[in-house]
Amino acid sequence: MTVTDVTDIGDATTDEFEQALARALLEAADDDHVMGNRLSDWTGVAPTVEEDVSVSNIAQDELGHAETLYEEVADILGSSLDHLAYQRAPDEYRNVQLVEREFSDWADTVVRQYFYDVADDIRLAAILDGDLSERDESLAGYLEKVDEEEEFHAEHGEVWLETLADEEDGSEKIQRAIEENWVDALAFFETTPDGVDPVEAGVYAQSLAAQREQFVETVTDILTTYGYDVPETDVEDIGAGRAGKHTEDHDALLAETREVREQGIDVPA
Repeated sequence: MTVTDVTDIGDATTDEFEQALARALLEAADDDHVMGNRLSDWTGVAPTVEEDVSVSNIAQDELGHAETLYEEVADILGSSLDHLAYQRAPDEYRNVQLVEREFSDWADTVVRQYFYDVADDIRLAAILDGDLSERDESLAGYLEKVDEEEEFHAEHGEVWLETLADEEDGSEKIQRAIEENWVDALAFFETTPDGVDPVEAGVYAQSLAAQREQFVETVTDILTTYGYDVPETDVEDIGAGRAGKHTEDHDALLAETREVREQGIDVPA
């Protein structure tokens, strides 16, 4: 059967592991797809020539990850890469709002990229510690490679956090970006509503709450080391990107990627 509405993943397979895996990989693919395209906004206009190369490489990494993950999800659902990446309605995308808004400045980019890569590293580790290796050794091997790249991306963000901490204007902008993006960062550790529990199904070795706690501990340690303050936020107040609620920036970005695709320009997913 070919699935056209990815919210009905359960209709494509009765295997609860596959259902939970498809949702987890789709969320990851949507995150990478949107983040990669958003980071591409800096190509040619980054603060330095060296950073122009670095941020472009990170963007290409994320787009490459998205392409492969969409293909994995398509195999489970009987769908296609093109449909998943370009043909769904905006409210069918399950990316977090953290990755979708236009960047306000370089500090905003640094913070959001750092938050995202730390969170993605934690998510991938939770999947790799689950039952995936027993079910799909090839996919597990690929995710191990992706995880290594996300750790490198997080290190890139940490370098900028340290660099800007030594500048009065830079540190103030970073602190503002931390406060503005903290809730969206915590919302990373949500999942598509009404799906199979990914822990019970064996996809995640850690609950989303435990992953969120690990994220808070990790970034708090780094941010406080460089003199930044970490907000306190009730997790009940987090956003709902996983439920398909997105910003106008998100819809505009998807429309742009589709326009490029329709023009026949060969770009990564």
